[in-house]
Amino acid sequence: MAMALTDPFDVALRELRDTHGVRRHELRRAQLGEAVSPDIDSRVPAGATVVVDVVLEAFDGGIEVAGTVSSRWEGECRRCLAGIDGEVTVEVREVFRPGGGPDEGTYPVHDGRLNLREMVTDALFAGLPVLPLCKSDCLGLCPRCGADRNHEPCQCQQVQVDDRWAGLRDLLGRPSV
Repeated sequence: MAMALTDPFDVALRELRDTHGVRRHELRRAQLGEAVSPDIDSRVPAGATVVVDVVLEAFDGGIEVAGTVSSRWEGECRRCLAGIDGEVTVEVREVFRPGGGPDEGTYPVHDGRLNLREMVTDALFAGLPVLPLCKSDCLGLCPRCGADRNHEPCQCQQVQVDDRWAGLRDLLGRPSV
């Protein structure tokens, strides 16, 4: 007899149902089936392990879920396009309730169970760096020859600036090119 696979983000509420003020700690470690990607510069890759460390607390009409969601992220530096990665940790404090959903700003509870997956995905989506850098002083790629100026000097000639911009250049205190 084959056993049914269960979703690791699915939580049975047992003793939390109908009991106000009861708390329960949940630590879940699972892999995401698909990537979380708000843009092309950073993402939580498909198959990445996600750690959900939360406390569930019952209140009149629902369950509050508070704690952290964390995972590894990867992406490309916005200046030099080098591959980069890191750890994203997001604090969460969300409400789950029967009949809940996006229109209420809550997550649903169905049949005495709640599923943390949508909350996890939303939290990681919001926590990813939008324009990541490999380092704060990244020099980026030369726009003319494409050289990575972090690793090699650029051999391009300086561009002659139009003299109509001389007044602005003087205000900024930059020398003539």
